[in-house]
Amino acid sequence: MTESKLELAVEPVGKLKHKITVKLDGDAVFIDTVNVSTAAGREKFIDAATSKFSGIDRDSLDGELLKLAAMGTTTSKRDDHLMEVDVSRVIRPELLHTAEVSGITVPILLDGGDKLIPRYRTHLRWADGNREVIDTPDRVVLPNGTMLYVRPDPGDPPGSEPPAWSADSRRGWLDGAAVPDPGIVFKKVCGKFVEYLDFPPESAPGTTATLALWTIFSYLYPAWDAVPYLSIGGPMGSGKSRVLDVLQRLVFRPTRSENVSVSVVFRSLHANGGTFLFDEAERLKQSTPDQQDILGMFLAGYRRGGCATRNEPIGDSYQPVQFQVFGPKVLACIAGLPPTLASRCIPITMFRSANESHKPKLRIDADPAAWQSVRDDLHLLALEHGPQWVELAGRTEVVPPGIGGRSYELWQPLLAIAGWLQEHGADGLLNGMQRYALASVANAKDDAVPEADEVLLELVAEALREHRPPTSGELLASARLRDEVMFKLWHARTVATRLKNYGFPIPAKTNGERRYGEVTSEQLLQIQRRYGIDLGIA
Repeated sequence: MTESKLELAVEPVGKLKHKITVKLDGDAVFIDTVNVSTAAGREKFIDAATSKFSGIDRDSLDGELLKLAAMGTTTSKRDDHLMEVDVSRVIRPELLHTAEVSGITVPILLDGGDKLIPRYRTHLRWADGNREVIDTPDRVVLPNGTMLYVRPDPGDPPGSEPPAWSADSRRGWLDGAAVPDPGIVFKKVCGKFVEYLDFPPESAPGTTATLALWTIFSYLYPAWDAVPYLSIGGPMGSGKSRVLDVLQRLVFRPTRSENVSVSVVFRSLHANGGTFLFDEAERLKQSTPDQQDILGMFLAGYRRGGCATRNEPIGDSYQPVQFQVFGPKVLACIAGLPPTLASRCIPITMFRSANESHKPKLRIDADPAAWQSVRDDLHLLALEHGPQWVELAGRTEVVPPGIGGRSYELWQPLLAIAGWLQEHGADGLLNGMQRYALASVANAKDDAVPEADEVLLELVAEALREHRPPTSGELLASARLRDEVMFKLWHARTVATRLKNYGFPIPAKTNGERRYGEVTSEQLLQIQRRYGIDLGIA
């Protein structure tokens, strides 16, 4: 009797499992899914296959499954023939902007007769003006034949939240409805912040415009390589959470969290993308492992490609897995953020409303249709002008002199959008935002240097002007004369450590003393320029 030929046809199902079709002499006799990397999974598959079809040889099937596990591949063929993918062509599914096409993916529910079927639908607007809606693809073919690859797989939507972009607006867009005027959309977004929030009169126009521009940016951010975060600060009862309430109803794909575990944060960022709203962010100053992990993720998520790496159970062991955490974030707190995170944020300072103000008493969801109208306009605006967002990311002339380094990365996106909106009817917006940005950067410089450090730097500059290089001990004595309480617990070594942060090496010992004789006026001038401290250097 001739022994039947056993073959396996394999295709991936998710990250860990495979759909395996067992064939005997070319005929499919058993189909099931299995994780071939685990012994228990292989054993269960073999038991099911041999019990259903007695003609399957158990040892032969076990051998084929072991080969698959050893290869560590999702197919029964080697991948030597496959083409390497340029990682710059990999896009997230929920939002994309390229020179050729823009896209927004929306979760919907379909009526399947006996059950509801959740689906993701991707709305594409091509550079030639064509509009289409498709099931979310794993790749998008561009007119020149090149590919965009969609990753990660969004899976099935939960089906419990209404789409942020309404069905009526989506149908109108697909039928060719006109897109709203950009200047009017900007004014509507500003109007929602003014309606529910009180800002200090001297900064209200700039603060309102900044929040509105950042809201629009949340729909455009894939066109940039770095995203400015927002930090919402102020005393208790000043309206920080109210700002998050308004943002949550306007920004692209909001995820809001307060007291959550580190795994919830990075899994939410990876699965949903979009905008992350984080309240009570002062906890990030804590030294607990969870808070430091969250801090690390936020720091990484500022730039494109930012990932959090975690050991995940795969097969019989743990392997490192990367979770994508890039995207816009809002951090609200009372006590301030860690300096490394604060440097990635545009600060918004809130003050408590006056007693006679009616705004804190307004019910924020009294008019859902008004919120929906603004969200619909934001989706339409983002899709219709996609190629222009890519061009805006390269505009440098909108950033005024005096804004450089990290501050340039923070403000360039908002200033570029402001300039574009000014060209579309928002008269004077760019000029006003440039002034506001310069003032914000100047204030940030003031806050960047602790008061004690500023005193030490001034004393160093004063001593060098008098041609008497000081020791750390002499600097400390002079500092205590200025403020005894501030420097009461300091030591000479503390002074040397603080100055080292500004590029002053601990001086070598000469004649039994360590004097800062190597510090130059040029060094002090650079510190004066970069930190905005007046050290009296011409």
